[in-house]
Amino acid sequence: MAKIDVATIFKSIEAQAKLLAQKLFKRYTQQAVTDVKDFLEKSREDLQRWIGELAKGEIDKQEFESLVHAQTDLAEMHALKQAGLAAAQIDLFVNGFLDIVVSAAFEVIP
Repeated sequence: MAKIDVATIFKSIEAQAKLLAQKLFKRYTQQAVTDVKDFLEKSREDLQRWIGELAKGEIDKQEFESLVHAQTDLAEMHALKQAGLAAAQIDLFVNGFLDIVVSAAFEVIP
């Protein structure tokens, strides 16, 4: 089995999240990117472990998705909150972002 390049997955997540933020917030894209990077840093070890487990078949895609979505508490989005965005807007971004995390992992794992 080929080694999974987690750094490439994280770069893809950041790029896709930036596009989502541009679509949803326009003026607050940089705050969203800052929050995404913060989330990825806090979740790095867990995400790396889960991606590895997914690649090895130790967990299935549904389990991986559940684990990622359970990380919602770590997606605090401080910069977006400080920018004064409504909670509903932030929740919409968080849900889209977590879906991006899942999709990015699925793209590299058959």
